[in-house]
Amino acid sequence: MSQSNSFPLFFTLERVDNGYILSSKEETGSLTQEATFRKEVVAEDKIHSRIGQLLHPDALVKEHPVVFRVEAVSENTYKSEEGVQVESLMEAKLAFAHFKSKNIPPGTVLALLVEDTKSIEIFGLEAEKIAKMNNLKVVRFSGIPMLRFPNSKEGQKHLASLCTNMTVMNTSHEKILQWYSEHQVATEVKSNK
Repeated sequence: MSQSNSFPLFFTLERVDNGYILSSKEETGSLTQEATFRKEVVAEDKIHSRIGQLLHPDALVKEHPVVFRVEAVSENTYKSEEGVQVESLMEAKLAFAHFKSKNIPPGTVLALLVEDTKSIEIFGLEAEKIAKMNNLKVVRFSGIPMLRFPNSKEGQKHLASLCTNMTVMNTSHEKILQWYSEHQVATEVKSNK
């Protein structure tokens, strides 16, 4: 294992009765699959050794020191601009997929071929159903379930083996966000003057 695979390191820790909930990045070992976060409950007497395992001392190269900078930031008080953008994009994708799926025959799954990420994505309940039927892990962004496959021969073949009745729609993040802004319900309150 090389250092670039293990670092940078990111995990969250939440104290509960008699232990901790630790959420850490799950290593997939694949370049085509995006890493997901995994939650685990760790007993109070095992937390120190578990954090030691997360630091990957076995991945360190001899005579190449690694500096660990630890910052404890409450997750409720910290949210990056990037995180907010990802949330709104995911909401837009889910709404777009839901709206566009009304125009396809019942029993057909809508998959979005997103030009920006060169991937084929399925959202919402359909993603959960396919994942459950095929024993796959569903990825959640901002709580929205999603399956993502690379837009390659292998990715298309894998997706076709999981879902036989499917419609693929070409789109981009720009088109989705534009559609979303045009179809959002206005929440403006008009005042009487």
